[in-house]
Amino acid sequence: MSKLVLLFLIVAAFHSSAQQARSSSWFKANEYCNYLGMRLAIISSQEDQAKLIEVLKSTDQYGTEEGNFHWVATGTRLQFTRWHPHQPDNGIGAEHCLELRYIPSEGWDWHWNDRGCSTSHYFACENVEGREIVLF
Repeated sequence: MSKLVLLFLIVAAFHSSAQQARSSSWFKANEYCNYLGMRLAIISSQEDQAKLIEVLKSTDQYGTEEGNFHWVATGTRLQFTRWHPHQPDNGIGAEHCLELRYIPSEGWDWHWNDRGCSTSHYFACENVEGREIVLF
């Protein structure tokens, strides 16, 4: 079983709620989160990563930009990272977004991977004020 996550997250998930599964490109996911008055979540620490993983493990569902990676929602550069070895690699010159990947049999233990932004994945939005993460 593999789980891919578009990481647009600051996962400080004190509460979580799962909506109907919705797979979208980074662009559509960002638009949808904004429509809801939320933003794609951001991981800024090991604690945020652990909280996200906890939420993700409770469901079968699970985006940032490449080169000088930064969180689009805040414009801040990544301070905390958990890249898989040899990542980011900008495969075929078109991997400019970030996914969280869990495929233990292949050595992916919630590591980060750069991925094409047009690829559809499940995604998570966060409510900054309420610290609630919603998975789509």
